[in-house]
Amino acid sequence: MQTDSYLPFDPKVAPLQKLPAGSVDCHFHVFEDAAKYPYTANRSYTPSLAPWAAFEAMNQAIGADRAVLVHPSVYGHDHATLYDTLRAHPDRLRAVGVLPLDVSDQEIEKLHLAGTRGTRLNILFAGGGQLSDAESLAKRLKPFGWHIQFLVDVAAQPEIPAWAAKLGVPVVFDHFGHPSRPDVNDAGFKNMCALVKEGIAWVKLSGAYRVVSPAAKWAAIQGFVDALLATRTDRLVWGTDWPHPNIPAPMPNDGDIADAVFKWLPDAALRQQILVSNPEVLYDFAPFIKNV
Repeated sequence: MQTDSYLPFDPKVAPLQKLPAGSVDCHFHVFEDAAKYPYTANRSYTPSLAPWAAFEAMNQAIGADRAVLVHPSVYGHDHATLYDTLRAHPDRLRAVGVLPLDVSDQEIEKLHLAGTRGTRLNILFAGGGQLSDAESLAKRLKPFGWHIQFLVDVAAQPEIPAWAAKLGVPVVFDHFGHPSRPDVNDAGFKNMCALVKEGIAWVKLSGAYRVVSPAAKWAAIQGFVDALLATRTDRLVWGTDWPHPNIPAPMPNDGDIADAVFKWLPDAALRQQILVSNPEVLYDFAPFIKNV
């Protein structure tokens, strides 16, 4: 088990321009005081403290009005932080949990009522699950309209998109499919794109620094963005991946992450679709009404 604390997030956030009203940050985590919310013993890293208040300040700075809390692997199947965070911000938040195979229908319903709309299957880090878990979970989730979110390396396992297409529920790939080979012509990435084009899969434009060199991450990822835009733009969402856990230096700045959106998506209508409209569909948000 890795027990070293990882890099803290950069609290200085000053984007050049704000995101469209109603934007949804579709991928973030919170790591509160471990004395209150202990980590699972079976984990691959120990994160730095990253409380809700710091996330909220960052999201306000970049102009995101809503967000999706993704349950991290370090908490295992203990959803205490998820429940407490959703309870405090029911209109602003939705969530993606991490369900064990023996989860009860009552617990799924409880999570649903709290604002959870999917479960994450983490194949990369300890504390996650196994691909075989998805088949059992899909049957349980279908009546609730949930999706399964995959944290998986599509380059290392190029057969996963085709396999996921048979699950019978929507599937979401975070961090551009997390390909370990940063090549838009890689078989696994192309297979994922094909699944998006069919309308079965969604992809998160998030965690660029997990895919390409951190030194040129925002420009280097543009080819992946363009390849996904050429599939179906109504199956793409975006997220900061705050507080960027379990990555090597340098720590990205969230103002830069928000500014990159305007380079990736230069068209205002496209930004509206991917940042606002698509997340409303995937995560069951009510249409955004701006306060005037």
